[in-house]
This record gives sequence, C-alpha cells and structure tokens, in this order.
Amino acid sequence: MSRLIECRIGLLASITMLALLLPIQAHAEEKPLFGAELQATPYVYQNSGQGDEMSVRLQYELGYGSRENRNFTQEGVEQGVRARFQPLDRVAVEAFGGVVIAQGGRYEAASGSFELIGRALCQDGYYVNLDLGAGYIYDYRGDHIPRVRLTLGHSFDKLDVSLMGLLEVPVGSAGRDEMDVMTSLALSYAFMDTFRLGIEAAGEDLEGLVEAEEAEGGAKLLFGPTAGIELPYDLFIKLNAAAVYAYVNNQVYLPGQTKPDTWGFMGRMALGWSWR
Repeated sequence: MSRLIECRIGLLASITMLALLLPIQAHAEEKPLFGAELQATPYVYQNSGQGDEMSVRLQYELGYGSRENRNFTQEGVEQGVRARFQPLDRVAVEAFGGVVIAQGGRYEAASGSFELIGRALCQDGYYVNLDLGAGYIYDYRGDHIPRVRLTLGHSFDKLDVSLMGLLEVPVGSAGRDEMDVMTSLALSYAFMDTFRLGIEAAGEDLEGLVEAEEAEGGAKLLFGPTAGIELPYDLFIKLNAAAVYAYVNNQVYLPGQTKPDTWGFMGRMALGWSWR
C-alpha cells in the first residue's frame, strides 16, 4: 500500500511540475469562440488543463451502457457528479463520484476519482496544445487504479481537433489486466458561438490486440456524434451517442456469465454550470 501511495504522489508531482515550469511563449489573449469552459472541455470523454483562472464548474452526468458500467450490465445507467476547480489558467483539478443502477432500479456499485490536469504547451508558441494528467480511480468493481493521460490538440479557427491517450494500471486486483490502454480522436466545428457539433471515436482495451487473453472483453471501437451547447446563466449541456463494436473478444467468461453482443450502443449527457 505504501508503494501505491508513493506512486500516486510521484505521478501527481511530476505532472504539476511539468505543467507549471515548461516555458510558454508570451502571446496575446484571445477570446475563445465557444466560451472558456467549453473551449477547455468541448467533448464528453476528453479534458484539458486550460480554463479561466479561479473558475469552478459543476456538472451532472448521465450515462447509458457506458464504458464504466459495462462490467455489470449492458442495459445499466450511470449517474454521477463531477466538480472542476481551475486555480490557474493552465492547471485544473477534477473530482467525480458516481453510482451504477441496473435494470429494475437495482443499485450495483459506487465509484470515485480525482485527476490533476495541466497544460504544458500552448499552440500559439508550439503549434499544438499539450495537456498532461494524472489521477486515481476507485472503480465500480472496487479496484484501485492509478491513471495517466496525454492529450494533443489544435484549434483551426472554428475547427477543433484533439487526440488523447490514456493508460490505467489496476493495482493489487485479481482477474484484471496488468494495464488498460485507451486512445480517442475527437473533432468538432463551431457552427455558432454557442453551438459545437462533431464526432468522437475511441479505441478501448487496446492491449487485447496483442494479448492472448483479456479480462475486460477485448479491444473495442466506439464512434458517434457529439455536441456542446451553451445556455443562458452560465449553463451548458454536452451530448454524445456512440456505437460500440467489439473488434476482438478474447475474454474467458465464468460459468453463467453472459458474453456481450458484438455491437452495442452507449449514450452520455452532461448538464453543467460554470462560475467564473
């Protein structure tokens, strides 16, 4: 347990120092096209470190058939609350708490997480935006999982493109993969200052492409439309719907455990409020 704590502290300290100490070339402040908070996180599954200094964001999240509850039921619903605090314009802290509700309204499990995210490079000085993150999840199966995140992005006027890689390492958990690898590509276009529409695509459990046996079902591809809308009184809503395709299914199932369908569907909504 002490080694786990030292690992978490080391990861968080490294990300903080890198985000704060890397030289960033001075540039004139530009007004974002889509609002400061949504410009920082215009997508459902990707976050960045950029935002208004000393701002706070709260959002309620509702997920159907999501990645987080796939271990319990294909028809489950996840509900949670996410809080984000932006002490500096390039450093943010996020915390999340959620529950999974299965068919018939049956409570399944609870989960919690936190993450420190920092913007290490800005596109005005280095052509790309580079965001680094580190955090920890207590997931719905009761496992302890440190995670690290890297996101590259660039905004071409109204078009925004973002590429993310995520690595999770379950610690001391029997029956889990040694690590889980995920990557995602997102792009969106601001049709109006208050409306952005795009697509998110992700590869999940990619270690299943090379491993003979998977604990979480194997490599999957997720893709579908995403939208962000700014509302009056600093409210916002983000929506995503995605098809899920099990590209590789090499999991060994226990007796009585149902093998998931090759194709699936998931949806997610985030309704939030920003104070800045």
